[in-house]
Amino acid sequence: MFALLLLLLMSPPPKHELRGVWLTTVVNLDWPSKRTLTVEQQQAELVTQLDQIKSLGLNAVYFQVRTEADALFDSPYEPWSFWLSGKQGVAPNPMWDPLAFTIEEAHKRGLELHAWMNPYRASRDTASYTWAESHVARRKPEWMMYFTSSTGTYAMLNPGSPEVRDYIASLIADIVRRYEVDGIHFDDYFYPYNPKITSEDAREFRAYGSAFRNVHEWRRDNVNRMVAQVHDTIKAIDPLVKFGISPFGIRLNSDAGTRGTEGYHSLYADALAWFRAGKIDYITPQLYWERDHNLAPYKPLLNWWSRTATTYGRHLYVGLAPYRPWPASEIGAQVRLNRASDGAQGAIFFRTKSLTEATNGLQDSLRTRLYPHPALVPVMPWLGSHVPEAVEDIRVMRSNRALITLSWTASPSAARYAVYRYATDRLPADATRPGTPDALLDITGETRFADSAALAGNSYVYVVTAIGRNGEESVARAVFVD
Repeated sequence: MFALLLLLLMSPPPKHELRGVWLTTVVNLDWPSKRTLTVEQQQAELVTQLDQIKSLGLNAVYFQVRTEADALFDSPYEPWSFWLSGKQGVAPNPMWDPLAFTIEEAHKRGLELHAWMNPYRASRDTASYTWAESHVARRKPEWMMYFTSSTGTYAMLNPGSPEVRDYIASLIADIVRRYEVDGIHFDDYFYPYNPKITSEDAREFRAYGSAFRNVHEWRRDNVNRMVAQVHDTIKAIDPLVKFGISPFGIRLNSDAGTRGTEGYHSLYADALAWFRAGKIDYITPQLYWERDHNLAPYKPLLNWWSRTATTYGRHLYVGLAPYRPWPASEIGAQVRLNRASDGAQGAIFFRTKSLTEATNGLQDSLRTRLYPHPALVPVMPWLGSHVPEAVEDIRVMRSNRALITLSWTASPSAARYAVYRYATDRLPADATRPGTPDALLDITGETRFADSAALAGNSYVYVVTAIGRNGEESVARAVFVD
């Protein structure tokens, strides 16, 4: 065991690894920090957060754009979010589109941007604010289910309605057609956690559930049908847009020998069915427990999800919990366990401010030990081969023999670019091949790169590759700088 731990600590990070973070907008958890900010302040906050995300070595942002049947983008279907302005349905003034802005700014920094949506939730608490007239609960009251508890009234779209599935698919289609998103992402809010559903969907079960042995099978099938319809809608419009889901970390306790809540029964979420049907590109189970947790220890769950993802040929990006009051060493150990597994290709952290405002040494751990070099997103072979054309005409400017600025002609099929640097005595034998992970300096969406860490008097060889939307690299182009 000690030898394995030492090997994991000494092993360099992989060149391809998903390093994501959820950027949460509901309840103003991450952004915007207040609902009274001006447009300029909102934009400045986003830019700062994206810079911080980039500085921590991450490469993907999961931006929450639909929290409660609302929109943090210019939607023709749903009202502007309460969490943006403090009044649902009120457009920004002056007008701007947070999703379009964040896509552009993320892509400049070489970050993927995935639109994160809650498919069914319409309100966490119906008394918390007033719905706009265009809110679906007002327009389509027959689609709604309500659940009252001691904390308020929860409202959600009814998964048992075929019209609801069509509506959700139409929302996704609109985003994929109009925005250059890298992916669509759902979290674990299917049927409600609490209070549990009882007979709120009895009418729909009578109308549509006759082929099922019981209401529980029918409810799981409702979610499965929605997932399949969303997947097929995305792929019909743009096959390279990725689709993934972040379910509760325990599907069934029998899977990994755990003793906790089961998403299969409590939320009617059966990730195994999504895998079997080929209707997701990746899974991100929320493994929000420590390695030594008494009910749900981390490693057995990781092993089950890893085996399952590998069996069905899809990616596993583990959901990690820096928001928990753990030492940074716990997150570090979990990242290393992911890397040692056969089926995990990375992790997504919940949530942005839990990283950018961490005071437990986690930021230093990410920058210097876990993610000392950038990483490319993993390639999904089932999406097909899309190797981009190589860059051309690399130009070099050196100021005071220290700052080195590279620029190049864009590759027409590139989503971003990778920049590598070698000392002349470490140049690989074939400089036309993509570089090694420890030489990777930056991933950028722009056609220039400034190397402020270059040393005066040193000679270098820089290697630049174009990266396609599926993470594949082009033939490299190299330039010598004396």
